[in-house]
Amino acid sequence: MVLQLIKTELTGERVTIEHLTKLEEQSIALAGIFQSCHQVQLLANSGQIDTFHLNIAVKAILNTEPENTLEIFQNIPNIHEGLELIQQQLGNTKKERDMELTRYSIGILFLATKLLKNTTMLQQLSEGIERAQGQIEHFGIDHANIYASLGGLYSDTISHLNPRIMVSGEPTILNNPDTANKVRALLLCAIRCAVLWLQLGGSRWQLLFKRKKIVSIAKDLT
Repeated sequence: MVLQLIKTELTGERVTIEHLTKLEEQSIALAGIFQSCHQVQLLANSGQIDTFHLNIAVKAILNTEPENTLEIFQNIPNIHEGLELIQQQLGNTKKERDMELTRYSIGILFLATKLLKNTTMLQQLSEGIERAQGQIEHFGIDHANIYASLGGLYSDTISHLNPRIMVSGEPTILNNPDTANKVRALLLCAIRCAVLWLQLGGSRWQLLFKRKKIVSIAKDLT
């Protein structure tokens, strides 16, 4: 299964968390969405991305049979940025909310809902991810061919769902094939996290009525 989820205790390389509630697990998935979308913003406007965050995204896509939820991200520090973004975007802070990030995240959640109803596309994603897993063994995780494979998979699948995610940025940067592949790979990771959120019972009502609790959880995890 492409998006298999096992809801058990979560363990990280430097962090051990036992007996997470469903809302805590949802908060981790939501952090993955925000973090991936934020990296899309940075890449689309600067043409640069920290390899650390890109590798986290690729691993999250390719880890289709995690022993637990957090294993998708390896450990809490790897989604620290996403947890901080939850606090910024959903909390009552003095910092201005990033409306572009909100637009991306809402769009990703909507597309993930449509994806889960499309068994043909899910199968196509499964096969494409399996191919990429094989390529990793040959090229390594941070090779241009991996980004091209995942970027092409996004183009062949998710980009056909409406409404499409329209990425804003510098045209000269976005027209670079290598950059475009990385952007699409990050969006695919965001979709993976959104499906995780939905599989855990996440919904727009959770964001409306349990917003303060989600922010509190994100703060505690950081």
